[in-house]
Amino acid sequence: MTPISNIHTPQERAQQTEMLARFVAFNDRLHDVADVETLNFVAVNEVRNVIVYSHAVLYLDNSLKIKALSGTPEFDSDGTYAHWLNSVKNSFSLEKIEHHVRDDLKNGQEYSELLPPYWLSVPINRQGKNYGILFLGRHNDWSNLYELAIVQRVGAALAQSFHTFSLNVRKKIQIRKPVFLGMVVCCLIGLIPVHTTMVGRAEIVPTDPVQIVAPFEGTLMNISLDPNQAVQKGQVLAQMDEAQISDALIVARQTLAVARVQYNAALESGVDDLKSRSEIGPLRDKIVSAQADVAYQQSLLDRASLRAPSNGIALFADRLSWTGKPVQPGEKIMIIAEKRSATLKIAIAPDGLWEVPDNASVIFYNNTRPDHSVRGVMTDRAYAPRQLGDMSSVYEFRAKLDTDAQLGDEGTGKILGARMPLIFWLLRRPWHTLRVWL
Repeated sequence: MTPISNIHTPQERAQQTEMLARFVAFNDRLHDVADVETLNFVAVNEVRNVIVYSHAVLYLDNSLKIKALSGTPEFDSDGTYAHWLNSVKNSFSLEKIEHHVRDDLKNGQEYSELLPPYWLSVPINRQGKNYGILFLGRHNDWSNLYELAIVQRVGAALAQSFHTFSLNVRKKIQIRKPVFLGMVVCCLIGLIPVHTTMVGRAEIVPTDPVQIVAPFEGTLMNISLDPNQAVQKGQVLAQMDEAQISDALIVARQTLAVARVQYNAALESGVDDLKSRSEIGPLRDKIVSAQADVAYQQSLLDRASLRAPSNGIALFADRLSWTGKPVQPGEKIMIIAEKRSATLKIAIAPDGLWEVPDNASVIFYNNTRPDHSVRGVMTDRAYAPRQLGDMSSVYEFRAKLDTDAQLGDEGTGKILGARMPLIFWLLRRPWHTLRVWL
């Protein structure tokens, strides 16, 4: 260790006393450091309490990897400053303190406006083992021998701290017998086979519903029943506005009557009149066209009253919302379905998907009967998600239950997949998150 030079003047003696006091405080600070990360931060930032510098870099391990830079908790390892530091680290001695001039180092002149001119490499050694190098830079040269002696003692203090942490890491982990037995039991429990499952919102939906749609473009005058009301086959469900169709039917019948009169007149005069005889064919076609128009308008008028095709209950949203509403041909108005159904629809969020066979077992837990469950078999699945009103997406699965349930009942549906060890089942969601980063 470099000896401290003799101090002759009172001013130099005062500086020596102050620097020693700061070093003692720094050494005490090292004893309070709890982890290596904090020690790295102290090495590049709090050494400034002992000696003056503007830049500090901490290299660690035999590869002299940059671990910390002064003034920042994080740094860009691919930045220009880091590249320059990596290019000059082979110029340092691992045995003694060395002075360096920036312009003499590799590519140093390129950073003359950014970096100080004078640098000092301080080996962090203890008993022949090198833990790294503290690289210090400032605008004044390192000519003060007493300051160099203090810097050397700082390197020795840091080496002692790194040595202490390395001993703590190397301590052998001792596992007591009860702890070992507990770990074995946990491992055995983790190997218990369990089903992979998909859980989502479930609802009883119609098995074979019949849609009631608008037969033509017009206005829906009224719906003659309430939602979920029982209906009989042939019962009138809703009434379309007949005014426009009735007017069109009257015009079509009048057109047909006129065409027949013209046709009969052409037949009577066609015996002697060649011109009238030539009009018989077009008038016959006109009659056929008018008859088709009458039949079409009559069919629309017959369909203006929407009737139930079978027994069941009528499923629609709101009676008043349909009254007076314009509708397009084929627009769905309601559904006629059986009151009880064995078809279950399950909505699974994308992050809850799991691999299951096509005929996987299904369990339905009804909200109205939480202590009761119904089993079934999955029948089909959606290949693409369906977007809901809240902008979320779900995949729909359908299953056939063993027993019928009340239409519209809601609850929770569980789809059972293949068996796998419990530990894999528990870690599937963490693994789903971590695999993106691996």
